[in-house]
Amino acid sequence: MVAPPATWNRYTLSARLAQTANALDAGSENASKLCRGSIVDSYEFVRPVPQRHQQRTSWNHWQLRDVVLCPSTKPELYSIYRCNVDRYDISKHQSTRVLGDLDFDPVSMAVGGDYIVVGGQRAELAVARLSDPRSTTIVRSGGSINNFVALDRAPSMLPRRRFRDSAAFTEDGVTSLNITSGHDTPRLLVCNNDHSVRLLTLPGLDIITELKFPTAINYAAVSPDGTKMCVVGDTNQVYLFSKRGDSFEEIAVMTASNDASFSCDWSQSSELFAVGSQDGYVTVWD
Repeated sequence: MVAPPATWNRYTLSARLAQTANALDAGSENASKLCRGSIVDSYEFVRPVPQRHQQRTSWNHWQLRDVVLCPSTKPELYSIYRCNVDRYDISKHQSTRVLGDLDFDPVSMAVGGDYIVVGGQRAELAVARLSDPRSTTIVRSGGSINNFVALDRAPSMLPRRRFRDSAAFTEDGVTSLNITSGHDTPRLLVCNNDHSVRLLTLPGLDIITELKFPTAINYAAVSPDGTKMCVVGDTNQVYLFSKRGDSFEEIAVMTASNDASFSCDWSQSSELFAVGSQDGYVTVWD
């Protein structure tokens, strides 16, 4: 069990770049370093001249637009197009259909190990092995929309000297999906609009753990060291859990900005986490 810190320092940043400096607490050296130094100077976020690829995508929900996923260091990405999922090889400029003609339009997606999972607006979950996409299984999990899905890998498998691999996230949808592999069988973390976060086995999709909340859940993120989880939903509350194996214990409930939150994530050190809110603000705790 991870003991909660005595205090969490919070910094709120506007999503508008012109207002970023003013949004920081003026007296906070940590926040200034976070925004102006350690992150920007140590990672190349934007290339001056972007590469453009002719890969079709579509978003099937007006709020849920995470339709492109780069789950590893391989030069490839996965994208949702209507009721299909395609894998695009960036180096060869080739697209391959991984999941085709699903009976629902995916709004969330996760890829990790040999699994691909997509979630739909009516609690659908489609699970398949990348080595055999014809093995697709479609079930319903929860009572509402799957806002986000993601696969989570064992902490020891996370790439070093990188901020976070997208395959190492816990997500929501079914509200959020996350596959963990530090067990005898892989785990899938699912967040749903029915106010729940569920931990399921793969490929059987048996429920191991279920957490209930007072609001619809939009996103969940497990820290890279696998000891903490942050959960956000349709209010400005942020739920922090300690995690040990398949068990979770709530250790704090905090407040982000003034609106619902749709995403959250951890730093690679597992010491910082950030929450993105609908009103255009990012709130960072250390």
